[in-house]
Amino acid sequence: MDLLKLQQGGAADYLFLARRERSWLFDPPRVYEPGSYENLCWLAFQNRAGWPVLALFLHVEKFVGGRPWGSVTLLDYREAARDAETFSALAGPQRERHLKLMRKRYLQKVQYCSILEVIQYLKTGR
Repeated sequence: MDLLKLQQGGAADYLFLARRERSWLFDPPRVYEPGSYENLCWLAFQNRAGWPVLALFLHVEKFVGGRPWGSVTLLDYREAARDAETFSALAGPQRERHLKLMRKRYLQKVQYCSILEVIQYLKTGR
């Protein structure tokens, strides 16, 4: 389902969340909408120990041969969940401004990492 959404969504931004055998692909504005399914899912694992939670910001720029191309930003899940919890309480226009600033930050202030670092993060959550 997530892959279909990604293929049909065109050039767009997404927040991706994965824990154990489940994954979700969300439109960022819905994650910041208080009480929405996306918001509740994004916040659900804040205080849970055990398996690490993978949180990504996906920026799809174009499609090549039917496949999405763009950038992937590895997020600190706890920080991203706190951000969604804090800023989802804002009024609509303020929330939209925050989302624009968040997108800009993720696209301009990229922190590069190796595949090994991503694998380590998936194993330990750190």
